[in-house]
Amino acid sequence: MDHKPDAEPKVSPGAMSSPIVPGQGLSSQRDTSTTPLHESPFGAALEPVLRQVCEDRLSAINWFRTDWQRGGALTGYATWHDPAGPPVPVVAKLPVPPCERQWLTRLQRHEDITPRVYAEGEALGGYDMAWVVMERLPHGPLGHAWNGAEFDLIVQAIGRFYLAASHVPLEGEPVHKDYEKIFKAARENIRQRDVTNGQRWTQALKAAHRKLSDWLRVWNRRPIDGWCHGDLHPANAMTRAAPPHGPSLLLDFAQTHVGHWVEDAVYLEHVFWARRQRLGGRKLCSLIAHERKRLGLSVDPDWPRYAGIKRALLAMSVPANLTLDGDPLHVQAALEVLETEVAHA
Repeated sequence: MDHKPDAEPKVSPGAMSSPIVPGQGLSSQRDTSTTPLHESPFGAALEPVLRQVCEDRLSAINWFRTDWQRGGALTGYATWHDPAGPPVPVVAKLPVPPCERQWLTRLQRHEDITPRVYAEGEALGGYDMAWVVMERLPHGPLGHAWNGAEFDLIVQAIGRFYLAASHVPLEGEPVHKDYEKIFKAARENIRQRDVTNGQRWTQALKAAHRKLSDWLRVWNRRPIDGWCHGDLHPANAMTRAAPPHGPSLLLDFAQTHVGHWVEDAVYLEHVFWARRQRLGGRKLCSLIAHERKRLGLSVDPDWPRYAGIKRALLAMSVPANLTLDGDPLHVQAALEVLETEVAHA
């Protein structure tokens, strides 16, 4: 980390994210996957500094680590004390990726997109370390308790994000993946590992590879005309109101990037490839397209073509990363998606 002078905190007057392993169930309570950190040298060293920077409005912090968390990042529950109002439950996170902090603060003018941020900064204890103290949302992540309404709430939430982000100038590069390399890894895993329906996978991958250059030619020419959340799924959505109510607020903007909205839509869709019954007949890509139209945002007439290609590329990638995407139901569903897209292309 770069050593730099302490920065002044930004304190306004006025969560964490979980990875999704497609095919696996979603927890209705984020706390169930956390482990208290009774002795954290990192937290012990930085907590007094954080509380001082927050002008002693932040209570003692109960640090914890989630089952999925890696690296040295810390998340903790605390209480924010504001003389102008009652105490507020909050989440303290440090360090946070600069992109996440930027979007959390950028969207604060909108009450219905992200949690409220009570304090944030880009330095702590003399080190270049972004951090935030934000509202602890009481309900979620979105799941079965919403009885299907979670999908409508997420569609509405991503629409609000797209509308707000449409006023932010586009910068940076879209996500680029080496799909030739991914194809080779997928083919090798099918050859070396005991994957159900291995022969079907082999045939589907061969057919996909014949179309790959055409797919990529179209995909790489897609309009890069907006911001993508980059990690849209129900575990990154929570609410202030008890189920089945909303609105849904979005978490985890660490992967937000310029691109085309179908990237978010297909990613959300693929989480439920193996559990389509959960959708209740909803077509998520179409719903997001309709929501964009309702909000007055552009919807490229070629979006179904882009969505089909993105599905194929995502399905083709599943065997390349069986460590994360290896749930048997999801692998089988991905095969069926790939076979469908190859036949339709």
